[in-house]
Amino acid sequence: MQPMTPNGFPKSRLALALAVLVPLGVLGDAIWIRLAGTPPWQGLDDHWNALVGGPADGVRWQLAQLLNRLGAAPGLALLAIAVVALLLTKRWRSAVFACAAVAASAIAVDLVKRVGDRPRPLDVMIDTGSWAFPSGHAARMAAFVVIVAVVWIPARHLRTWWPVAVFLTVLMMGARTWQHAHWLTDTIAGAALGWSVTALAWFALTPLLDRERAQREALDAPVGTDADGSGALRSVGNGKHAIAEVP
Repeated sequence: MQPMTPNGFPKSRLALALAVLVPLGVLGDAIWIRLAGTPPWQGLDDHWNALVGGPADGVRWQLAQLLNRLGAAPGLALLAIAVVALLLTKRWRSAVFACAAVAASAIAVDLVKRVGDRPRPLDVMIDTGSWAFPSGHAARMAAFVVIVAVVWIPARHLRTWWPVAVFLTVLMMGARTWQHAHWLTDTIAGAALGWSVTALAWFALTPLLDRERAQREALDAPVGTDADGSGALRSVGNGKHAIAEVP
């Protein structure tokens, strides 16, 4: 069984370009909202807000409430448990990445909220705090699915994971608008910001994550060979106590 290792950042230049440009675009939208008061896409938000939502009961409401809680303190508690699990499996570099990504996305959301200063819908159905744009819940879900992709999903299964990741993010976006806690464009901006900031953390910490991957693959390789079988490792010690050492 292959050891679980972090995935490398995409080689496509487009991925890095989007990770840099998307936060700037969201910040630009926030400045526009601040200066204009009513954004030009308010008509779309009003139309969507009138379409969604319903009685504060039933399966859809309970699902929205579950996602509401997961996007708050209970979700952070689950993240803390996941970080502890990474530390216990000697994957402290992945733990650093997970914490850095969550912290960076939270800071980015808070800063943009302060810039945009956008009120929430008047018919909000739950208790909320801070400003509307962008959605912190959508940003946290987007950050979460990228972190999972980097740290826990084997590279050969990433194509299967990404549709699941999109579904979970859209589900959170729908839950926030279903409860009228956010405008539709708040959730779009939140998801985009969460994804892009986490991708930037992934790129910035690539040397750290690459080191973890190399070490774990080396430990799994037969003594005397490196992870790709080229023979670059050497044995240190005797018998069952021998270990592989990276030159």
